[in-house]
Amino acid sequence: MFCFHKMHGLGNQFIFFDELNQDLSRLKKPGILRTLSDPGYGLAGDGVIFIQPPRDPKNHCRMQMFNVDGTEAEMCGNAIRGVAHLFKQRHLGFDPISIETKCGVKEVRSGVVKDGKCHYRVEMGTPAFDLTTTGELLSAKDRKPLRWKEKILEPFYVNVGNPHAMLFLDSSMTRDEMISLGAWLESHPNHPRRINVEFVEVLSTREVKVSVWERGCGMTKACGTGATAVSAAGIKLGKLVSPVTVHMPGGDLSILQSTGGVLFMTGPVQEIASGQLSASFVHDLFSLSGVEA
Repeated sequence: MFCFHKMHGLGNQFIFFDELNQDLSRLKKPGILRTLSDPGYGLAGDGVIFIQPPRDPKNHCRMQMFNVDGTEAEMCGNAIRGVAHLFKQRHLGFDPISIETKCGVKEVRSGVVKDGKCHYRVEMGTPAFDLTTTGELLSAKDRKPLRWKEKILEPFYVNVGNPHAMLFLDSSMTRDEMISLGAWLESHPNHPRRINVEFVEVLSTREVKVSVWERGCGMTKACGTGATAVSAAGIKLGKLVSPVTVHMPGGDLSILQSTGGVLFMTGPVQEIASGQLSASFVHDLFSLSGVEA
């Protein structure tokens, strides 16, 4: 029996499995993950999340995340709020919650409940602006010019646990243009590990409008690490001042940078549904993927 929860943060929806007391490694095959995320044949989502026991007993749990294409991601700002919410439902009294991710431990604090949605504040850490030494960006001498429709693009790069390329726009772009450009930039040879892409319109020193092409997912309604990366980039470039309100298609996130440079993201999460995978779906899920049920 495979029980699941489905939650969203600003329309960025995920399928969660509780792996604290069971081994669900059979579900972690690319074909199975793609089917689970599929809007036609599966549960529909922007990724699949497993909540696991921590490696270090000082922490509360560990988060493992897979994109819709079956690849594993380092972190997700919207999904980690869902992890915190589900953990708190089962283990009352813990606040803050320390969650292990592939890019370090994140501390999550609960906040207000508004319109049926619980808000959480996540300590996102300090941004890194050198993606070359980590192998996420080719060295300057090896990089090719990013020529796109007669223009040379010059993204601003930030890593906030995963890599992002920011495009600060002089004029708005259509969704089709962002899809085409986002897909091209994600897999461009300059980005050996692929990259997330943000399309940014600065509205004021404390407000931005952002659309995100997520690596391994495509266009999504919101992205927590993307909002954090945009704020870090804008502050670094002198375009923005903390705190920053990031408007995305799915709603708003608030990003605060402390005097020490640590970034904090605050936003809502809401449970959509919970249940268990049916026996016939599980049979097809494993048989089509060539995995024993």
